[in-house]
Amino acid sequence: MADAPKKKVLTAEEKAARFEAAKKMTSELVDKSEIALKEFSTYTQSQVDKIVAAMALAGSENSLLLAHEAHDETGRGVVEDKDTKNRFASESVYNAIKNDKTVGVISEDRVTGKVELAAPLGILAGIVPTTNPTSTTIFKSMLAAKTRNTIVFAFHPQAQKSSAHAAKIVYDAAVAAGAPKNFIQWIDTPSLDGTTTLIQNPKIASILATGGPSMVNAALKSGNPSMGVGAGNGAVFVDGTANVDRAVEDLLLSKRFDNGMICATENSLVIEAPVYDEVMRKLQEQGAYLTPKKDYEKVANFVFKPNAEGYGVNGPVAGMSGKWIAEQSGLKLPEDKDVLLFELDKKNIGEALSSEKLSPLLSVYKAADREDAIEIVRALLNYQGAGHNAAIQIGAQDDPFVKEYADKIEASRILVNQPDSIGGVGDIYTDAMRPSLTLGTGSWGKNSLSHNLSTYDLLNIKTVARRR
Repeated sequence: MADAPKKKVLTAEEKAARFEAAKKMTSELVDKSEIALKEFSTYTQSQVDKIVAAMALAGSENSLLLAHEAHDETGRGVVEDKDTKNRFASESVYNAIKNDKTVGVISEDRVTGKVELAAPLGILAGIVPTTNPTSTTIFKSMLAAKTRNTIVFAFHPQAQKSSAHAAKIVYDAAVAAGAPKNFIQWIDTPSLDGTTTLIQNPKIASILATGGPSMVNAALKSGNPSMGVGAGNGAVFVDGTANVDRAVEDLLLSKRFDNGMICATENSLVIEAPVYDEVMRKLQEQGAYLTPKKDYEKVANFVFKPNAEGYGVNGPVAGMSGKWIAEQSGLKLPEDKDVLLFELDKKNIGEALSSEKLSPLLSVYKAADREDAIEIVRALLNYQGAGHNAAIQIGAQDDPFVKEYADKIEASRILVNQPDSIGGVGDIYTDAMRPSLTLGTGSWGKNSLSHNLSTYDLLNIKTVARRR
């Protein structure tokens, strides 16, 4: 086999020239966006709503096409599940925001003399990950349009074509419905310099940062306001009173959905001792594979690499099937198995297999009782994924313990009796949260949001306060 060509090592002067070229390119995009913003700020609510409706329809009509394109380009996930995510971004999000007031007077209280008016934030920088390339693009584009913001995207290099096509589809539909030219733009040739110069541009009003920890941290340190999310490493506690069949079905549905790439997907399973054996048996009966302990190190060495948060998923692993991961790790997975289980000790939380997995891998812990389960879930989130989400499977949804569990867990979402992956994004399993593909993690996750990002986060609100 021939040796791979060596990458050219750039001189300091060449690096500086490349950075300046990227800065010039992103500045031109931002300048065009500024012109579009000025025009967009004059639009009425009815004009905005017509544009957003057209975008939602275009996204929905092209959902399956974009799902295939994202899968073909990235090689990750499951086409049918990507289609579901695209429809969620187009249809569920649209139905949630379509009646939102986002232009001019949005509320008035004659008793207090208070009037609230909405104004756009300005030019947004949109960071889009390879895990949800087309659905995130549709989602952020629609929110920008509904709030009369403009947006410039930086797509992940591994998903540039499918992300750009998603952006073009909704942009073309918007312009046909009357939107200003260039209110949606993107960097044509992705690069770290391009993304860096975009998020550092002083005309950027806010950064919508969805991606890996390094990209989110770069956004937070850019000098511009940023709304990003941290690592997800959610855990689900199966209480001794839980409906075990439902708990197992929800968990496996969640882990299989798009091969576990949604950030809210369960990464750890904490089972109360009285039902531990039953849960483990039924998981295996339904297609989960209890990995032999002798093989743990092989899998861990292939799947994870050390990072600032302990361990992170190796680039090629995210969204790949359990069978592929097993084969690459040197394991032979039985034909009828697809989710890998690892029985771990709570004393070793912080080891590689206790980290966020972005794949059909699941760490399992036995809890002596409810208090022990709370300690394990807290330890997992304190290690990685603070503020993101946690879940509980319990017999009665109104059991007082649910509130006790939620009170003691530092997570922005406590999901009860539902699959975490598609429960955490809202709408599908619960009406308690706005449908969104950007999930805030609160101060626990070094984030300004502790809820699901939506239109109200992308508005400046003016308050008119009349004298008593």
